[in-house]
Amino acid sequence: MSHPLKPHFKKSLVIFGTLTFITVVISLSLGSVSIPSKTILDILFSRVPVIGGLFPSHPGPESTIILKIRLPRILLGLIAGVSLSVSGSSMQGVFKNPMASPFILGVSAGGAFGAAVGIFFDIPWYLLPLIAFIFGMGTMLTVFFLGRVRGRTHVSTLLLAGLAMNFLMTALTSLILFYSDPAERMSIVAWTWGSLSGTVWNDIWISLPVMVIGTGAVYAYARDLNVIQTGETSAKQLGIEVEKTKMIQLITSSLLAAVVISFTGVIGFVGLIIPHASRLLVGPDHKKLIPISALLGGSFLVMCDAVSRVSGNIWVGVITGLFGAPFFIYLLIRNRGDTGW
Repeated sequence: MSHPLKPHFKKSLVIFGTLTFITVVISLSLGSVSIPSKTILDILFSRVPVIGGLFPSHPGPESTIILKIRLPRILLGLIAGVSLSVSGSSMQGVFKNPMASPFILGVSAGGAFGAAVGIFFDIPWYLLPLIAFIFGMGTMLTVFFLGRVRGRTHVSTLLLAGLAMNFLMTALTSLILFYSDPAERMSIVAWTWGSLSGTVWNDIWISLPVMVIGTGAVYAYARDLNVIQTGETSAKQLGIEVEKTKMIQLITSSLLAAVVISFTGVIGFVGLIIPHASRLLVGPDHKKLIPISALLGGSFLVMCDAVSRVSGNIWVGVITGLFGAPFFIYLLIRNRGDTGW
């Protein structure tokens, strides 16, 4: 299969960047109160230094709706989509498997269990993200420790340890669900399907730096990931520190996923299908794959959240599954036998 976007990578970035911006503007216009796109652009650009004076600010309810309710939620969706997609690209590169996802090392199951514990014991809501993050990263580090044999990270052992910890954390979460009252049960189930409702600006200020630094760290090793795809022995002969690269990629990717689930709950499919779809578009070169995955993932999750809002706040993880699974099947059928690996 030929990859038509490969010779025009910069053009691809412009196209997908524009798509992301358009998706954000359209999402801002949707809701119980419909707001025209021109008004949205005026409100947004009026806050930009230097050029802000050229645009009317539209003080009043429209500005409040955009800046205090919709924009934080959409930005968190954008951050979450970027983080999960970049994490998935990294995980699939390390494991050399297109079915790998950000949650393969138990981050999501551990985070969901941590949130379930917090809800069950009536821990204040503002501490739930911290508890979910601690449990998610704790589970990942346990899997990582189990996967280290004689100072080396064995991919097959990591997969088995991750599978075991996923089952264990899921079973413990189900046990808490069994003993919870109906209100607690609904909150736990909502967490396991993910939601962007109730987002505040503090969530953005915490998650945005993690996304930027984490994405930068993953991209910094894009060349090393490319070489590792040819085999670890060949990579070592070419001077790549394979163990160091795998360790940095696994920890950074898990950190990105853990921060996302601590604020949104578990949102599936994004980190699985977006890197795979991007690979079908631009090929397996991680220098191209990671930026395109980030833009496509951010747009996809913002779009899914828009559908969630206009349909009565259905859990966004349900929407990503309904859109993601058929799209993934379509890509596999259309490009059968040529996945870029």
